[in-house]
Amino acid sequence: METSGGMASRITEKIVTGVVFALLVVLGVTLWRMDPATRTAIWNGIWKTAAWCVLAAALPWSGRLFIARVSEIGTNWAGAGLIGAYVLIDVVAALLFMGGLPGGGWAWTATLVGLGLAGSYNYLVTEYLAEQCGG
Repeated sequence: METSGGMASRITEKIVTGVVFALLVVLGVTLWRMDPATRTAIWNGIWKTAAWCVLAAALPWSGRLFIARVSEIGTNWAGAGLIGAYVLIDVVAALLFMGGLPGGGWAWTATLVGLGLAGSYNYLVTEYLAEQCGG
C-alpha cells in the first residue's frame, strides 16, 4: 500500500510530465510555423554553441601531453599560464563561431558566463591532470 507522500509525488510527477510534453509540442509547432530564415538562424546558433561547448570541453584534456613539464617548473605562474592559454583559445573559438563580438547585453552576459564556466572547467581538469601525474 502506498503512503500519501508517495501518491502525491506520483501525481506531481504526472503533472510535470504533462506540462513538459505540452511545452515540447508548443515548441515544435512554433518551429514548424516559423519562417525558414529564422528557423535556420536558430539551428545555426544551436550547432555553433554545441560545437564550441565540445571544443571547450575537450581542449584542457590536451594538457595530459605536457602537464608533467608544467609541474616540473614548480611555479604557480606556469599553471596560470596554461589555464590562461586555454581560456584565450576558448575566447578566440567563441569569437570565430559567433562571427564577431556579441551584440547586446544578454549576449554579452551569456558569453561571459560561458567563458567563466569554461575557465573553471579548464582549472578543474588541469588540477586533476596534475594530481594524476604526481604534481
